[in-house]
Amino acid sequence: MAKSYYRVAAFIDWNSQILLSKVNSAENPLAAAHVAFKNTAKRISKCLTTIDPERQFVVDLRFYHGWHKGFEPSANRKAITQVISDTDFSALSDKRAVVFSAIVGFGDCLLSALPSRMHNNLSIHLPNTLRDRGKGNEEKMVDTALAADLIVTAYQEPGDWILVAAEDDDLIPPLFVAEAIGNRAGSRVLLLSKRIRSKNFLKLDNISMDGQ
Repeated sequence: MAKSYYRVAAFIDWNSQILLSKVNSAENPLAAAHVAFKNTAKRISKCLTTIDPERQFVVDLRFYHGWHKGFEPSANRKAITQVISDTDFSALSDKRAVVFSAIVGFGDCLLSALPSRMHNNLSIHLPNTLRDRGKGNEEKMVDTALAADLIVTAYQEPGDWILVAAEDDDLIPPLFVAEAIGNRAGSRVLLLSKRIRSKNFLKLDNISMDGQ
């Protein structure tokens, strides 16, 4: 018997979504977060209902970014926290078949790392993911945190769909692995990306939703 709904674990590379918003986050991090959050939810809803218009979807969001500079939360962390607090999740999707969970995760707290590895005061595994390299800030451990959580989810919840919203090819290898893990359970693995990639190198059929 087919499921009446699918659960979707959505892993969001937040830096790429901010860039796609075309709002300068350095000048107005809150405005950038509002636009990026709304646009990301809209793209996810459109993608899922395009793939299977007959199904219902429940989407769990996790955001990955340089959330702390040292031990201090970044401006983008403060902004997305405010946006999430202000959001009516029951009205976030513009598609009736898609519902977004109001419980949102952040990639600085890994899904399957030991609690003993958490920073005592911050209660996260990964502080200092935003670092000053002299020519501007640089993210560290962000892509690998997303990849780690993605693989853990594929093993622990093989029947769940996995969606990654990102522009970076570095996240394609863990997507391929997650696809193989969930293959027997009939789950889907999706890359939501604006990039148009050459078909000469990577076989992304039924994974890459380019141009969504």
